[in-house]
Amino acid sequence: MSIALFPGQGVQSAGMDEGLHEGASDVFTLASDVLGVDVVELCSTGRSGRADLGSTRWAQPAVLVCSVAAFRSLSEDFTAAAGHSIGEYAALVCGGAIDLADAVRLVALRAQVTEEAGARTPGGMAAVMKIDRDEVDRICERTGIALAADNSSGQYVISGASDVLDAALAAFAETKAIARKLDVSAAFHSPVMAPACEPLRAALADVPFLKPAIDIWSSTTATSVGDPEEIRNALVDQLVSPVRFRETVEAMSKTHGTKFVDVGPGKIVGALAKRIVRGAEISFGADLLGASA
Repeated sequence: MSIALFPGQGVQSAGMDEGLHEGASDVFTLASDVLGVDVVELCSTGRSGRADLGSTRWAQPAVLVCSVAAFRSLSEDFTAAAGHSIGEYAALVCGGAIDLADAVRLVALRAQVTEEAGARTPGGMAAVMKIDRDEVDRICERTGIALAADNSSGQYVISGASDVLDAALAAFAETKAIARKLDVSAAFHSPVMAPACEPLRAALADVPFLKPAIDIWSSTTATSVGDPEEIRNALVDQLVSPVRFRETVEAMSKTHGTKFVDVGPGKIVGALAKRIVRGAEISFGADLLGASA
């Protein structure tokens, strides 16, 4: 039995649907109907009419669709699942906690309201590496920048309004850390996203959640989640909270073992799991399905 890991935004690329249609064509058909665009064309070429993978509004639902399609195409038995940021929605769908159509609608709304929040308060994110978590926390407290992700030991992401981010980068420049801005449209996983919380909370209230068929872990709380209200709260808190991916993977490995499958797209979360858990056995959906990515 394996643990399924699902990626967040940032893994999107033209052709990420390669190898997914034979076993999960219905996933793309449903998503196209919900979103009103040709999701196959979007994922294979990067564009479809008004939709563009370069936009958060379309990248997030596209990653969800390809993640679910990959999961349904794999002949693996899974005992647990977790996702990095929006990857949690794929984990919930594949764990039987939420209907795919509802998840596509929610992720599309999430992408829209986070884009709008980012437009209100321009900001950005930066990767920070080769530094201890304690020192990261001290600089965050001193500058007011938010810790957006703890991905693995020595690999973090910070997020905030543009002036705060610049001040934080100047502070990190005085250390031995490597810090670089990320090519993102907004300050995700920071207080900048607060205006997006209530619209998402209202939408989540109208969506039925079921008890998951496998153990689902939230990378917002780094705990197993099963109660519907607990899941809803975690998905809202996710908008303004750090992704606790390192803690989540560490805890899952103690409960479910060290065999992970990075369902995809891409290979980012699998590479992180390999850094986090010594001796972890990592498989990649892209390899198992014969995709090039």
